[in-house]
Amino acid sequence: MEGGRSRLHLEPRSRLRFSRTRAPALPPGRRRQNSFGLLDPPHRRGERARRRSAPGLGAGSVPAPLPGREGAGAHDRAHDSFRDPHRARPGGTRKPQRWRAVVPASTSNLGPGFDSLGLALRLSLQAVAARIPSGFSIRRTGEGSELAVDPHRDSVLGAYRHLFRVAKEPVPTIALTIHSAIPIARGLGSSAAAIVAGLTLANHWMRERFSTEELFREAIRLEGHPDNVAAALYGGLTLSLPLHDGSVRALPLPMPRALAITLAVPAIHVSTAKARALLPRSIPLHEAAANTARAMALGYVLSSGRFELLAEALRDVYHVPYRARLIPGFDGVVEAGRRAGAYGVTISGSGPTLLAFHPPGLGSRVGKAMVRAFTRRRIRAEAFPGRVATNGAFASTLL
Repeated sequence: MEGGRSRLHLEPRSRLRFSRTRAPALPPGRRRQNSFGLLDPPHRRGERARRRSAPGLGAGSVPAPLPGREGAGAHDRAHDSFRDPHRARPGGTRKPQRWRAVVPASTSNLGPGFDSLGLALRLSLQAVAARIPSGFSIRRTGEGSELAVDPHRDSVLGAYRHLFRVAKEPVPTIALTIHSAIPIARGLGSSAAAIVAGLTLANHWMRERFSTEELFREAIRLEGHPDNVAAALYGGLTLSLPLHDGSVRALPLPMPRALAITLAVPAIHVSTAKARALLPRSIPLHEAAANTARAMALGYVLSSGRFELLAEALRDVYHVPYRARLIPGFDGVVEAGRRAGAYGVTISGSGPTLLAFHPPGLGSRVGKAMVRAFTRRRIRAEAFPGRVATNGAFASTLL
């Protein structure tokens, strides 16, 4: 796909009002934070909560460390996954001197939805940009902080500079501070989050010149496939639909309240390039037809709540059997998750993280069972809830 020719569209959705209780007043000079210690997006502060509704669309719950707190599904309250976070234009004419972008992690594919399904998760990458007289610098904390920092090869800075080239504007020189809670090379959208962060930072400096659809187009050009960047930009569960003219349309899908997620993350790395190199060049027609049916069944399961069909709907022939070879003990971990109560288990993105769907309240049991299965293969692993991020990337001015 030639991303440069893409035109992006979003499906219209009806509006539904929800009431909100008034939060207690804060001391002077304090700005309200959400449950992650992150400032809410500017367009969400101080306005009445208006949400767009879709059949079965849930909302994100407050995340908690694992093993531990249960009792909530992937969604707890209604949010607007597909509201354009760039709609509100900052006032005044002064350019920011210090600003930041916050971008969620994402899982993708979800079994048969290869390169088309993406789900935003409540792990975030934060990138803070500060204007400096000349040059570029990068400081990393959190996940990936041990990696060598080369400004000429950094994905956040690369995407930042890319958007200015598209706009035919000079690139403002900045010092970047990047803090990521997204594990690197684990199938959780760290690359997509970095690209979206860079584009969002650049767009905020240019006073939101580019729409979210245009940012989506440029993110696809840089990432090479749309599933993770769609989830990172829009939030929630997204379907990236290629159109006949080469463009891609991002469609919102419902994520039911009664379905919770646990991630089992082994202490191994799998590069996306290596995982893609294993994929077959062709698939027999009858297998491709069956995979199409399972992808449609997955949509049916999510909209109908027939979760007993989820294990079959998650089966795949395009990528899972080949990428499973890179995950020691894959079959045993999947079976352990199922025995502990998961409806189904599949690979998150290109792996090696495994994604388990289960009833609310079983996350700790499912996570511990999957970790033990990895341990039996002498692979360290951790498990934690995959809370859905119903809001996508946003930027805010700090100074």
